[in-house]
Amino acid sequence: MEANSREELIKRLRDTRMEGERLLFSIKQNSTVGRDYFVEAGDQLADKLFDLHTNKDVKINSLRSQSTNLISQKDKFFKDYAAFCADPIGFNKRREADAAKVEKRGGARKGAGRKSLGTKKSVTITLPQERWDEIDTLIKNGKFKSYPDYFRHLDSKD
Repeated sequence: MEANSREELIKRLRDTRMEGERLLFSIKQNSTVGRDYFVEAGDQLADKLFDLHTNKDVKINSLRSQSTNLISQKDKFFKDYAAFCADPIGFNKRREADAAKVEKRGGARKGAGRKSLGTKKSVTITLPQERWDEIDTLIKNGKFKSYPDYFRHLDSKD
């Protein structure tokens, strides 16, 4: 009985050690992802501050606006860092979820856009220059909107 319970204890210890190693790996991975995010965000803030500092010909209203924006970005940076320190795994999950959100407005939708007038085929037409000049004059005077409009008009005569 003692050998069996000793084997069980060793198995439990091995399982616990494996679980601890998995948890440590997860923590390292999350802290690396978080560190990379904050390094990038900090670099962006530093670059913007440097740009603001070196831009001497900026008007005062623009300078106020840019500095206010920079201060709010700095505040968000520190707030995010505090949230990350409190819960790195949750912070990274929230960031991933925010990145996965897709804007529901805009973009291609079935049935949207201008309806086609027919089948499109590319055609090259050779005409004397005088004829092209006449067509250009008709378009310029507003009788036709474009070359395609002119040739559609010719087609409709048949």
